[in-house]
Amino acid sequence: LVSLLLGPLAKGRYLDACAGLGGKSTHLAELLEAGGQLVAVEPEARRLTLLGENLQRLGLSGRVETFAGTLAQLAGEGREKFRGILVDAPCSGTGVIRRHPDIRWNRQKAELNRYQAGQLSLLREAAALLEPGGTLVYATCSLEPEENEQVIARFLGEHADFEALGCRDILPACTRELVEASGYFRSRPDQGLDGFFAGRLRKNG
Repeated sequence: LVSLLLGPLAKGRYLDACAGLGGKSTHLAELLEAGGQLVAVEPEARRLTLLGENLQRLGLSGRVETFAGTLAQLAGEGREKFRGILVDAPCSGTGVIRRHPDIRWNRQKAELNRYQAGQLSLLREAAALLEPGGTLVYATCSLEPEENEQVIARFLGEHADFEALGCRDILPACTRELVEASGYFRSRPDQGLDGFFAGRLRKNG
């Protein structure tokens, strides 16, 4: 569902800024129209290897360029800008405690400020890589406002050329109950789902 928030992937360049093992990268690659390009960023060597294996297993290696480095390093290369960027940011993971119960004991409230700083940094770097009119999707598997609404609010306060878009109209009708009045996407454990948050932003020309 978060992948769908980028909208129809027409011809153009798209970026998965935090690819990990490639769950969202492979889905985005399957949604790409002919002629579209996807770059998947993953700095950690083990994850990058597994990402490549997953792309090969699904027959998607030719549709995705993997980048072995950080988002800041990619931005430093002066590449052509992207039409859509997905930032599934590293976070506290409090939305997936039912599958990773150790999180309950391994996280401290004081860590949220550190996570927020990293998330804001990723958004700033992604903003510089987005073309005017492009869509930036920010997502976490956290339940904490410090990592979700507050991150977007701080980012928008710094970037007057960006505006928040609602998530409701871009998703299938059967999932729209997961979009709040604020326009943000949010699934919760009490709904029988993992806790996930996402917001859509547009860079104005």
